[in-house]
Amino acid sequence: MNIQQKLDYLYALDGKGIKPGLKRILEFLERIGNPQKQLITIHVAGTNGKGSTCAMLSSVLYAAGFKVGLYTSPHLVCFNERIQINGMKISDTEIVEFLDKYQHIIEDIDATFFETTTALAFEYFYQNAVDIAILETGLGGRFDATNVITPQVSVISSIGKDHEEFLGNTLAKIAMEKAGIIKPGIPVVSARQRPQVRRILENETQRNRCHFIYAPDCCQIKVLRQFPDRQLVTIDSGQFYFNELEFPFLGEHQIINLKTVMAVLDNLNLFQITPVAVEKGIASTRWRGRLELLSRNPLVYYDVGHNLHGIRQVARTLRKTFPGGKFKLLIALGRQKKIESLGKVLSKIVDEIVVSEIPGAKSMPAITLAAIMKSDLPDINIVIEPDLRLSLQRIMNSLGADDRLLILGSHYFASAIYDFFKINV
Repeated sequence: MNIQQKLDYLYALDGKGIKPGLKRILEFLERIGNPQKQLITIHVAGTNGKGSTCAMLSSVLYAAGFKVGLYTSPHLVCFNERIQINGMKISDTEIVEFLDKYQHIIEDIDATFFETTTALAFEYFYQNAVDIAILETGLGGRFDATNVITPQVSVISSIGKDHEEFLGNTLAKIAMEKAGIIKPGIPVVSARQRPQVRRILENETQRNRCHFIYAPDCCQIKVLRQFPDRQLVTIDSGQFYFNELEFPFLGEHQIINLKTVMAVLDNLNLFQITPVAVEKGIASTRWRGRLELLSRNPLVYYDVGHNLHGIRQVARTLRKTFPGGKFKLLIALGRQKKIESLGKVLSKIVDEIVVSEIPGAKSMPAITLAAIMKSDLPDINIVIEPDLRLSLQRIMNSLGADDRLLILGSHYFASAIYDFFKINV
């Protein structure tokens, strides 16, 4: 079978849905030799900012000379993006060989897509003798398939409401699920949180006799200048100081993530990391789909913000970066998203909207999304065009040199976006 046939088989496992619990992944790993037990790891959970945090940590550790495994989800264009070593994606051959070798286990234990992918990542990192593996949870924390490790440090990025059908309908319930990655005696680094969430995390660390490191308390960052694709910052984390560092992300939420990364680096005692490696690693981090600048003339940004927490951060960033400026918006969202106040969140930055749908995915119908937004934005022109390519053509043809466009809403239409703009990922 070729790679596409194997990936089709793997994606078909996704049809089983999300089945919380660690029994299946533990059995899977036991039957392939428990590769995860041989790895040094960093474990990252949270609602938003997990991927950017993981990418920065990976880039710094690679710049410091280490062999670094990176496991994230979902992917933007190809499955191989999920599993990388030193920025190089896992090969098709290695995916096929793993699935050939262990298909009988997958079927014996009725493994899910994410459980199988997680086992693949652990096996791949072990076989390639990485110095450290950085692992992002897929959903929640407590029952996530990645939560079978004892990491060097547990990291929790910003927590907000998302996936409420699985994690609970209150911030407290969601925070408890994310806090499920906390292990006895293992230090915990937290990004800035709402007071209620911080208290929950502190209580869980005390219960597990962990050292709790609240990143805003131990790292100070000042933004010196903002550009359309980066920020110039000073950093003082105690162990590291930088007067002018090129930070290739936009927004206060990314500054929050950077503080978290610096707090992790300050407490990663097994690894010698120089200031030169930190500066080089941060400046060279690439993590697509996070207010990514696709075009300068006209200005076009793409962000995979797909929940109110993330979209609110995008809107806040663009208001600050372009005071008084307005954007045309192209948006498509998944069917399960709770976005009743989405229009209010975007009201101060948009003046025209094209609503579309995610190609070949479980998309919210464009007409439904448009109606929800229209209730909050009665004076904004909202165009419905379910075909994403036609939406892109329509809105790009309407842009003048001074116009700005924000493309928003999903990892799952990234391939179509990059193809339209002829960007290789």
